[in-house]
Amino acid sequence: WMLYLDEPSRTLASYKYHLQSFTGLEVSQSTISRFFNKAFPIKGGLRQPNLVPYDKFKPENFLRARDYVNIISRIAPTRLHFGDEKLLKGEEFFCRKNRRNVLTGEVPPVLTSSDFRNTYVLNAFCGIDTETLPIYYRIHDGTNDADAFDFDVQNAIAIGHLSAGKVLVLDNASYHEKGDNKYLPDWLWRSFGIYVIFLPTRTPEWNVVEDVWLMLVRRMQYIPLTIVRQFQKDAVAHVANQILSEITHSNIMGFYAKKNLIQLVGE
Repeated sequence: WMLYLDEPSRTLASYKYHLQSFTGLEVSQSTISRFFNKAFPIKGGLRQPNLVPYDKFKPENFLRARDYVNIISRIAPTRLHFGDEKLLKGEEFFCRKNRRNVLTGEVPPVLTSSDFRNTYVLNAFCGIDTETLPIYYRIHDGTNDADAFDFDVQNAIAIGHLSAGKVLVLDNASYHEKGDNKYLPDWLWRSFGIYVIFLPTRTPEWNVVEDVWLMLVRRMQYIPLTIVRQFQKDAVAHVANQILSEITHSNIMGFYAKKNLIQLVGE
């Protein structure tokens, strides 16, 4: 157990080697595997971890996180709208595992269109206010810069997704608050009564839109490639558009509840 605490990513071979070095006993890898999978109520198999940068734990970042929680806890969740961007890669969509042919031993190739090498930019804002759409989004194949972000903010305002009294929560991407968008928060407040709050450094897990991306990626994996191949061009963008258009207020409500933002609804 101490070996686990020292390095959770340790392989079974590493456990075997160090146990023999420390105790003189030779334990098989299968015995070690059974120990982690059967000796505790929760199975201890290898899983993909979250990667957490060291600077997340800087003292100044803790202070920003505390200030953010103090502010956000005073705002009714129905006023909150979260924004984020995602790179949508055709390669990610088509890279699925194929089952080996049990008769020939071959792994069949995946037939794709030229969309395999394309990359798209996906911008979105989401909220639980039933007076607006659950999510505003736009998929494009350009670059994601200050102009593109500003365009989406203005579009969201034009369709009523963002309006007076709303609070827009964003991460610290440079094109949200620097360069050409240096004065964007002030402009949104003075012109439309929309208040902008920035997430603490290194806290993507506090952004509700991240859960939208997770749902999108998971649902994309269930779309049969036979259907995807019906789109001769921009297949990934077409499928993503279909999935995002089906996201409901109930879905977004679940994401808010997951992040403990839902308890203030109605106050």
